[in-house]
Amino acid sequence: MKKIMALLAPLLLLIMASAAAAKPEVAEFRNRDFDISKIRTVLVLPVIYEVPIPQSEPFLKEAAEQRWQEQTLKKQERYPYLMKSPKDVVERAAFISGQPAETMTPQQTAERALVLAAGQVDAILTCTVTKCGVGVIEHPGEYVTKYRYVDQPVWRNNRWERERVQIPYQEYKEPWKESITQGAVRVELRAAADNSLIYGETVAANTGADLFTEAPSPTKHIQNVIENAAKRIPVK
Repeated sequence: MKKIMALLAPLLLLIMASAAAAKPEVAEFRNRDFDISKIRTVLVLPVIYEVPIPQSEPFLKEAAEQRWQEQTLKKQERYPYLMKSPKDVVERAAFISGQPAETMTPQQTAERALVLAAGQVDAILTCTVTKCGVGVIEHPGEYVTKYRYVDQPVWRNNRWERERVQIPYQEYKEPWKESITQGAVRVELRAAADNSLIYGETVAANTGADLFTEAPSPTKHIQNVIENAAKRIPVK
C-alpha cells in the first residue's frame, strides 16, 4: 500500500493544483449600517450583460437566467425575505390600480417592474455578467521538480531490507500555452427607495482543463460563476 501511495502522490498533487487554479476571486462590500432583517420583499431582475456573448454560445443567456432563478426565485426557503419576479411586481401593481396588465416582452416587464419597484418592494437584486469568453495563459519555461523511485538497502530489524524511496530531480519544462474559460459577474442588492447599495460582490474565475476534462464551455462556466455568487448573498 505504501508503494502505491508513493506512486500516486505526484498525481494527487497535480489534481489538487488543477482544482486550486479554478478557485474564484471574490470582492465583497456590505453596508454595515443597513439592517438586512428589515427587508421584506426583493425584486429579482433578469441577468444583465455588460459584455457581448460569444457567437458560439447561442444558449448562454437562457442557461444563465435559468441558473440565476434556480438560486434566487426558486430557492425562496434560503432567504428571509420574499423574492419577487418582474412579472409579480407588474401584476400586483395592475391589481392594485384595477387596470388590466399590459402584454409586454420579458425585457419590457423587467423595465416596468424597475420603475414600480420603489412602491412595491424594499430592495432590488441584480446580477451582471462582466466577463465571458475564452483566453490563453502563456506559461514561461521553468524547472520543475519530478520524482523517480529506486530500491535502496535499509538496515532494519537487524538485517538488510530493500525499500523503495522517492528521489527528487529537476527537469526543464518548455514554455507552454494553456486555454482557459473566463467569466465574472457582479451581484448587487440595492434599496428600492433610493438605490443605495446594501450589498455588492464581484466573482471572477478562470478555469482550464484538468487531467480528465477539457476546459468548460463559456455557457457552463458562467452558470457556475453565477451559482457561486448567488450562494454568497447574505441572508442576515
